[in-house]
Amino acid sequence: MKGSRILEAGSGAGRFTEVLLTTGADVYSFDYSSAVEANYANNGGAENLSLFQGDIFNIPFGEQSFEKVFCLGVIQHTPDPERAFKSLAKQVKPGGELVIDAYTKRFVSLLQWKYLLRPISKRMDKKRLYHIISSAVPLLLPLTIALRRVGGRFGAKLSPIVDFSYLDLPYDLHKQWSILDTFDWYAPAHDHPQSVASIQGWYRMVGFVDVKVTYGPNGVIAKGRRPEYGAICVE
Repeated sequence: MKGSRILEAGSGAGRFTEVLLTTGADVYSFDYSSAVEANYANNGGAENLSLFQGDIFNIPFGEQSFEKVFCLGVIQHTPDPERAFKSLAKQVKPGGELVIDAYTKRFVSLLQWKYLLRPISKRMDKKRLYHIISSAVPLLLPLTIALRRVGGRFGAKLSPIVDFSYLDLPYDLHKQWSILDTFDWYAPAHDHPQSVASIQGWYRMVGFVDVKVTYGPNGVIAKGRRPEYGAICVE
């Protein structure tokens, strides 16, 4: 993708930024939080990376500036997911793609530990919460892995931490990802899961084509393409 431009919204510590940089495209990556500092520490040496702290509702580029726009693990944590989606859609060039994901809005999903504990955890001091999670994950991870082996995805959901044992990861990396994603479960002020139907409706609303919305390991995964010709509405 050398010569193309990619926008990554909500990059966090740069787990996906690292992958996007390997495409050779010019990657413009931002996060609302100070996580951009961790991303810079991890990926700041890349010549094709422009990294900044920014607001998904006020993206500092002209409309239709990017061939690819990615927003992974973020939409549900904004105060208004539909408005955030429309803001991203404006950035896509004709023929370009917008890829997002979101937590799944289903009754069984609302029974997860995170929704039981979030009324407390989202009000906690974030440094204290991170300390608790970084101490608890190493203790709980072996049990969580065992639960997945016995009961599959349902077994893993019995644990209050995030598990990646379905991926072939080194144990130390698995532990790091688990700490980060468990913190992502419990810390955000907002958590607004979405259904497949609602996300399909967003893509239809802005006139995108070749839309594909499916369930994935972390929720709903979606992509769609801005048509080459014809006006679309993203107001």
